[in-house]
Amino acid sequence: MFPVTLPTMDLFVHNLIPLCAAVVVLMLLTQLIVAVILRVSTRLLRSQLFKEVTAEDRDAFRRRVRTKAILGMALIDLALLAGALIASAAGIRTLDLAKATILRLRAQDLGSLKAGLIAAGGIVLGALLLDRVARAVAAVLGKFLSRSAWLAPRQEMLSDAIVRLRKALRTVILCGAAILIATTLGAPEGVLRATVLGSYVLGAFYVSRLVVCVAHLLVELLFDTSGKLANVESPLKYLSGLTHLVGITKRTVEYFVYVGAATLVADEFTPDTWPSRAGRIGIRVIAIVYASRVLVEVCAVFIREIFLGKIDKEQKASYQQRQTLVPVAMGLLRYGIYFSALVMALREASIDPTPLLAGAGVLGVAVGLGAQAFVGDIVAGFFILFEHLLLVGDLVEVSGVRGKVEEIGVRITKIRDDAGVLHAIPNGEVRKVANHSKAYVNAVVDVHVPYEEDLQRVRSLLLSVTEKVVEEETRAESPVEVKVQELNEGSIILRVIARVPPGQDEDVGDVVRARVVEGLRDAAIGAPRPRRVVLIDSGVRVGAPIKPTKKKEHEDEGPPKPFEPPKADE
Repeated sequence: MFPVTLPTMDLFVHNLIPLCAAVVVLMLLTQLIVAVILRVSTRLLRSQLFKEVTAEDRDAFRRRVRTKAILGMALIDLALLAGALIASAAGIRTLDLAKATILRLRAQDLGSLKAGLIAAGGIVLGALLLDRVARAVAAVLGKFLSRSAWLAPRQEMLSDAIVRLRKALRTVILCGAAILIATTLGAPEGVLRATVLGSYVLGAFYVSRLVVCVAHLLVELLFDTSGKLANVESPLKYLSGLTHLVGITKRTVEYFVYVGAATLVADEFTPDTWPSRAGRIGIRVIAIVYASRVLVEVCAVFIREIFLGKIDKEQKASYQQRQTLVPVAMGLLRYGIYFSALVMALREASIDPTPLLAGAGVLGVAVGLGAQAFVGDIVAGFFILFEHLLLVGDLVEVSGVRGKVEEIGVRITKIRDDAGVLHAIPNGEVRKVANHSKAYVNAVVDVHVPYEEDLQRVRSLLLSVTEKVVEEETRAESPVEVKVQELNEGSIILRVIARVPPGQDEDVGDVVRARVVEGLRDAAIGAPRPRRVVLIDSGVRVGAPIKPTKKKEHEDEGPPKPFEPPKADE
């Protein structure tokens, strides 16, 4: 609409001089107006009409007047600075423009000037009346929407949207009135250009904030509704698995709306320039990124439904295999989708991805030669998956770590031990695997029995107790063996071996120990006692004659004297 060029430093400095003068005049004028208002208000508030107004209320009123005056002056200063920047960008000298405006007003017919001022006053009155109507319409709309059952949990967001609607309508009305007044008064081209540009920027900002707020409200309502469709037998039930996308959807809407508004303003004032082209590219890149993220989540929902949706959890082996393959399939799909999105974004930015892909291939070969451990981890991960060495949920011992498998990826395996610590083990380091969850495991309990007890009687007792415990805990009959494991100095060690389902060896072993203690106590079988021979060396050597000691005649027969340390001179 209006050509814009880059400002020069000399022109900007030239336009800053009248700007500084206008700021000084504005400060003096503001100070004068505030002083008049405070003096008049002080006399009025101290009159008999306002007896109930206290000194604190008068001080608060003065502070509000000063604060609003300062804020108003700051906004006007910012508007003047923006006007100076816009004039400099357009190549306009503000002093020359002011002189030309004054000369044109002198030469202008007084009657046409009065008619223009009257028309401008009418536009102002019409804008104020339209603003009142818009506020009333917004209030009625807010009351109507607040009665909706869907919007009842979102009253705060609805109130925010109504407030933003009022501000957007007021901004649009005032900006339109400003453009009409500038056109009616026949403002110079530079002033009209600055007025139109400022009106577009303000209108785009406030309308964008309104659109973002309404979009956030609609997004939350949409995802709340999708959560209620989880039990519906239709494809809509899969929307309930996407509720965690609320945050990224809101951010995407914000980026899309703000970038779109900036692009529209740039297209209006600087068509076919780099800001407008960059805005269009940004909108398309945002759409590609968000679409790829949503596609990843949709694929995750369908993969879980395909692998785990229609399988009976009682078929534990098959369920574990499918549960293991889900993260692997998701990882491959995620990398593929994001890579495709990157290529599409590069194409949208007018960047040919072919040389980059070729360079990435060469770089991948170089990295592969230097990162043999990384490649080895990936290859080992595929062999682990294909050979079913580990499954999610298995109790295993790998690289000195004992725990349950939580996730098997292409590169690493995650195991959580009994202390709750999560271990991430590279698949290339999985050299030896001890799996406690394949087919069966043995619950092993060692019992120490004294040599004096009847061995056959004790074995029969252990067999009966263990068989009963295994049947109660596993709901099935399993073979039980009792073997003589070791003969030590104080007892006979009998080892009880019971075959139990995977993962139940510790629980069954604990119950067996408790029942064995009770059974041994009831059968009056004692605990083993250690047998040891203590040899005391008396100092007598083999073959030497033993000579009796004779007591001295003066030796007292009383108790031995206590030990006394030797004296220093001894």
